[in-house]
Amino acid sequence: MCAELADSGCIAVSGGLEVASDRLLKLMQKGVSVEQVAKVTHAFTDAGILVHAYLMYGFPTQTVQDTVDALEYVRQLFAAGCIQSGFFHRFACTVHSPVGLHPEQYGVRLKPLPPISFAKNDVGFIDPSGVDHDALGIALNKALYNYMHGLGLDEDVRSWFSGRVPRSQVPRHFIERALG
Repeated sequence: MCAELADSGCIAVSGGLEVASDRLLKLMQKGVSVEQVAKVTHAFTDAGILVHAYLMYGFPTQTVQDTVDALEYVRQLFAAGCIQSGFFHRFACTVHSPVGLHPEQYGVRLKPLPPISFAKNDVGFIDPSGVDHDALGIALNKALYNYMHGLGLDEDVRSWFSGRVPRSQVPRHFIERALG
């Protein structure tokens, strides 16, 4: 199918990989795994179609370990040529999203909305993980910028973070084996 898309003139696709974590993808009910993403994005690349990945961080219950592991998956996807560009966005809870409608299912508490709620879509939430996602986001975007330029693909992902973070628990050749 990817070859047919390329033959029809498709030159690029954008897709929401989101969190690059099987645990969080399951919590989001995305119906896809990181391994499946690797196979699909590789098929697009093999057909000559560029792949841009929309990524997010700061999803409810996302731990520092989840974030480090997500960056390792992303590093491997770039190294394997599965994706050529991407962007990390900070998760925003909206009033009509699954998290906004059922925060208890995601382990968070919503902050009260202001009294005037017209056109108020984003809602703050209290995540018991206590993770400083803003600090992690700086490292994620710095790493991604370099990966898009082919830099740092052989480095330990921890090198992008300014503070101490745990070692990735993702097998070093996970994506390569998934494509095997």
